[in-house]
Amino acid sequence: MITQKQFEEGVKKNIARVTHYENGGDGSGDGGCDCIGLIIGAVRIAGGTWPWTHGSNYTARYRVRDFRSVRNPNVLSPYELVFKAKEPGEVGYDLPSKYKDSGDLNDYYHVGVVTSVHPLEIKHCTGVAGGIKIDNTLGQWEYAGWLDQVQRDGGDEPMDKQYKVIGGTLYLRRGPTQQSGVLKRMPNGAIVTAHDEEKDGWIYVDYEGTLGYCMAKFLEPCNEYDDDSIAAAIETAFGNVYAALDELKKLIMQTL
Repeated sequence: MITQKQFEEGVKKNIARVTHYENGGDGSGDGGCDCIGLIIGAVRIAGGTWPWTHGSNYTARYRVRDFRSVRNPNVLSPYELVFKAKEPGEVGYDLPSKYKDSGDLNDYYHVGVVTSVHPLEIKHCTGVAGGIKIDNTLGQWEYAGWLDQVQRDGGDEPMDKQYKVIGGTLYLRRGPTQQSGVLKRMPNGAIVTAHDEEKDGWIYVDYEGTLGYCMAKFLEPCNEYDDDSIAAAIETAFGNVYAALDELKKLIMQTL
C-alpha cells in the first residue's frame, strides 16, 4: 500500500519522463508508455509493485475500489482513476475474450488520472498524437474509482444509512443503467448501505463489501428496531461466515 501523496508524486514524476506512446510501456527505459502504463509506472516510482496484468480492462475490474459511473466532475477527487468505456455493439468495442465471463461486458479501453478537480484536469497517455495529454472536460470519461494500492488521504466519510431490498431479487450493477454489468444479485430482505443520495431513480450502495448501483424503488429505509431487518442482517452475516468456512474447507482438502 502506498499513500495518496506518494502516488501523486509518482504520477508527476512519471508524466515528466514519458516522451511517447508505447504499447506495454510504463515510462521507464526510453520514456515509452501507454495509458495503464502511466499508472503502473507511478506505482513503481512510489515504491509499490505491479505483479498483475498490464491492462486497463483488468485494472477497472480487479484493481479499483469504489468503482462507479460519473456524470459530474464535481464528484471526482484528485488522483482518482477515470476510465473510458464502450458497451457491446458500439463502434470500436474490442473486449478481450478473457473478460467476457467477468459479469461486466464493458470494454474499459482507456484510463487516466485526475490531477485537479477545480479546474478539471485529467492526464493520460494516448496513442492519438502520441504521449501525455490533458483533458479539461469529462467528455467520454464515464467511470471512476480509487486504485486499491493507494491509501486515500482524508476525504468525506461515506453515508451509513441502511436500506432493505423489497419486491424480490435486485441486481447490483456497475453503473446506474439497466444495461450496466451485474456485480451481484441481492435477495429479498438483503441489507445495503447507501453511499450517496438517490439520483435519477438509482442509488450507490455497498452490499457485502461490493459497491455498485441499484434501483432505488426496490429499497426501503431500515428501522433500527425492525425485527425483520435485524433478522435479515444476522442471516446475511452468518451466510458470509458459512461461505468463508466452506472455502477454507476446500483449501484444506486441496492440501491433503
